[in-house]
Amino acid sequence: MNPLDSPLKTDLEKELQKEPVPERIPTPQEMLSQLQNINPNDFNIKAIANDLKGNKVWISILTLPVSAIILASFTLLGAFLFDSPIISFFVTAALLFWIGKLFDNQQKIYTIAARQEVMNRISAIEEGFGLLPHFKPFLPQKYRHLWQSIKRGNYIYIEQYIQAILLLQKKLDSEKFIAIWYLTYPEIDPDSKEYIEAGA
Repeated sequence: MNPLDSPLKTDLEKELQKEPVPERIPTPQEMLSQLQNINPNDFNIKAIANDLKGNKVWISILTLPVSAIILASFTLLGAFLFDSPIISFFVTAALLFWIGKLFDNQQKIYTIAARQEVMNRISAIEEGFGLLPHFKPFLPQKYRHLWQSIKRGNYIYIEQYIQAILLLQKKLDSEKFIAIWYLTYPEIDPDSKEYIEAGA
């Protein structure tokens, strides 16, 4: 029996596979670049919902004018045929209300799908080493729930996420962030003792 194929080796491989692979710590410049490269428009739920509708987007645009034309037409038709414009108006209005409810439910489906897509986009940014939680010293206290939920893999606070990203993109002191980053991770600071020892 080949010792390389022993059950001991298989058990060892299993143990190694269980151990999480340590994340490479990015440089502060990489973190800043990733932050600045985020386009807040990528999280626009309304625009994404319209993209998901595709060719059906014209239905939303024509809903009000078409409804008004149908209501007026059927009211006049009811007045001429049945000599009862009020009844025909209410019957047509009730029918349009029912159709409107169906349309509204369809709109909600697109909005929910768009919201899920935005959460997936945030997840793609935050998975692995993460981004926003590392900027928490530069965020006001009101964003505490946001970065805590992101660390747990919960991306429901979309509006707050956009606000936090915009705030950091406009107001972040890059030099301070770099200094704090190297204090937190001295092993990647080119001027630190840990970095020199690691390179030796």
